[in-house]
Amino acid sequence: MIIVDTNVLLSFLLTDGITRRIIKENPDVFMSPEHCFEELWEHRERWNRNKLKDSELLEIMEDIKGLFVMPVSHEVYNSYISEAAELTDDKDDAPVIALALAVDNEGIWTYNVKHFKQEIFGERIRVLSTGEVIELYPFKDS
Repeated sequence: MIIVDTNVLLSFLLTDGITRRIIKENPDVFMSPEHCFEELWEHRERWNRNKLKDSELLEIMEDIKGLFVMPVSHEVYNSYISEAAELTDDKDDAPVIALALAVDNEGIWTYNVKHFKQEIFGERIRVLSTGEVIELYPFKDS
C-alpha cells in the first residue's frame, strides 16, 4: 500500500493526467488518512474552479474514496500523531506521517517534499516521487 498526501488527491481531482491514471489503474494500492479528505473539503472554495455544487463535490469525493483511494480512520493512526508532528513543520501533514508510522506501507506519495523530508524520516518512512510510484506499479498496456 502507498499512502497519498492531500496534494496527490487534489491532482487526481483537478487534472486528467498521470496521477489519475496511476491511481485508476491500481485501485487497491492507495490509502489516505481521513484527514486528507477533510482537508480537501475544508478548502474546496480555493480549488473548486468549476464551481461545482457541494452535493456534486461530495459525490465525486465519495467515488474516489469508494473506488480508488481507501480512507483510513483517525483511530488507526491517532496514537502516532504526536510523534509525526515532530517530523514536520506543517500540522496538516502529521496525519499522513502518522499513518505511515502506524501501518505497513511502501511509502508516502506527495508533491510536497518541503514538508516530507527523507533525511528526517530516515529508513522508517519512504517518500515516493511519481516516478518511483510508476516503478512500483508500471502502467498497464493501453
